[in-house]
Amino acid sequence: MILTVRYSHVRDLVFYYANQLSDQRVLDVLEDGLKSEDDAKHFSYFIWKMIDKMAEDRENGVEVLGGKDNTSMLPDVSYELDVLMSDGGYSQIWEEISDEA
Repeated sequence: MILTVRYSHVRDLVFYYANQLSDQRVLDVLEDGLKSEDDAKHFSYFIWKMIDKMAEDRENGVEVLGGKDNTSMLPDVSYELDVLMSDGGYSQIWEEISDEA
């Protein structure tokens, strides 16, 4: 299980959006961790899709995890992703994909 380093609500948020966006691969990564560069790339791209979906949900007043505006969680998401990617040796991938976003 990953994304439980400091902010467990980040895992809940990623889990919610992985289900909403029907991304089984992200669900697998949440359970089993990053196993390859390809996993790290997919997960990184997913996080940016999730952030876009969060903005859309906020604009449409959709309640997610008890709130209609979860943008306050974004610094926590960034922290958890930095730790996850660093621990796996994939920091450069996360940085490059974030620069593209």
